[in-house]
Amino acid sequence: MGPLSGFFTRNWTLKLAALGLALLLWISVRVEAPNRQELSGVPVRVDLADPGWALTDPPMPATVQVRFGGPSRELFRMAVDRPSLVIPMDQVVNGDTTVVLRNQWVRVQDRPGVVVESIQPSTVRLVLEPIERVALPPALRFQGELPQGLAFAAPTLPSPVDIRVSGPRSRIAALDSVPLVPVDLSNVRSSGVVSTGVATEGLEGLQIQPLSVELELRVEDRVERMVSGVPVSLPENAPLEGVEILPATAAIRLSGARSLLERVDPTGLRLVVDLDGREWPEPGDEADFPLRLEGIPDLVQGVPEPGEATVRRLEADPAEDEEGPPENQEEGGDGVETGGGGEGGGERGFP
Repeated sequence: MGPLSGFFTRNWTLKLAALGLALLLWISVRVEAPNRQELSGVPVRVDLADPGWALTDPPMPATVQVRFGGPSRELFRMAVDRPSLVIPMDQVVNGDTTVVLRNQWVRVQDRPGVVVESIQPSTVRLVLEPIERVALPPALRFQGELPQGLAFAAPTLPSPVDIRVSGPRSRIAALDSVPLVPVDLSNVRSSGVVSTGVATEGLEGLQIQPLSVELELRVEDRVERMVSGVPVSLPENAPLEGVEILPATAAIRLSGARSLLERVDPTGLRLVVDLDGREWPEPGDEADFPLRLEGIPDLVQGVPEPGEATVRRLEADPAEDEEGPPENQEEGGDGVETGGGGEGGGERGFP
């Protein structure tokens, strides 16, 4: 073996270690060498410290492109820990503002040697509105039905009666109440207090206090009461002469809480022929019209029996015209029957 071959074979491990160390130093220098990198999609956020204003729309544009300079190793890491651009706003002067972006607003993790060289675009548009603060009533909502045999004995009262809401003026102007999560009536077994929350869907971005409301539910046994002899009449704007109504009186089946039905005054009830959207019969003809119940208390349901009345127009008679219109209404009695536990007809009333 010649001298040249001995040069390569002697101390070969030492020579290999030296080569590896040289390669590592070369790579380290290359990584630490200054470089540039552009990142797109850097989000723009607003740090709004003015309590009298609110941002109504995202910044336009919502993202920007930022060019960074610095060591390649640090720039490579930013691809994982992405930066953001935060605009500080301590005081708002105008609701529609164009802001010139500054390099120092770009927030990056601790990256030694990394600097912001440029931002594109260089401006963003911000749309803000004054903050409005109001007190609004809660809007009660119910689902399901009370168990058979129960009825509301009093209106449901929320506590508190007002909810404080603050937010952009245009959002507040569109509200007249604050919706609550519906209360399931099928779970009610007796009078008591239930708690329900604010239905926040569609209210994002608004400050709402409190977020829950207590409701006092008062229920009693449901009973029925029959009121007979209630007069049937025409609306005030209908022609009254030469008209006959059959029947002249009708009965009403009332249902509701026992205490409410006991206080119903039959003389305050009235059945009116509902002429809305229907043709008036010609002289000598007749037509059937539904009956509308008036004077019924809240939380009480009522169904006329029968539910329709026949309006008959009489033939014109000069002699009768001189004597006046025929008597077509009779005062009925106040016959009353009371029964317990039955389900009455008519629409369900909510407290």
